[in-house]
Amino acid sequence: MTRDEAKQIALDAINKEIELHGEDYIYMLAPQKGKNSWTLRDAKESILEDKKLENSNTNLIDGILNLDKYMKEQAKKTKENGN
Repeated sequence: MTRDEAKQIALDAINKEIELHGEDYIYMLAPQKGKNSWTLRDAKESILEDKKLENSNTNLIDGILNLDKYMKEQAKKTKENGN
């Protein structure tokens, strides 16, 4: 999967949530000092700009790429084990 494909997947998912809940809906919370909640608007902006959510280590595009890599590794292991 390319970075652009992952970006489009993330953007499609966030846009669906925005349609359902609106841009001001809380997307993520974290028990930390400083900014500790992010809205769907924040998530969409971070996807469009391909950057981490403000005051976090979360890049939603990287998350999709990491999941894709993990799933491919697991499929390979399963195939190698004959399952």
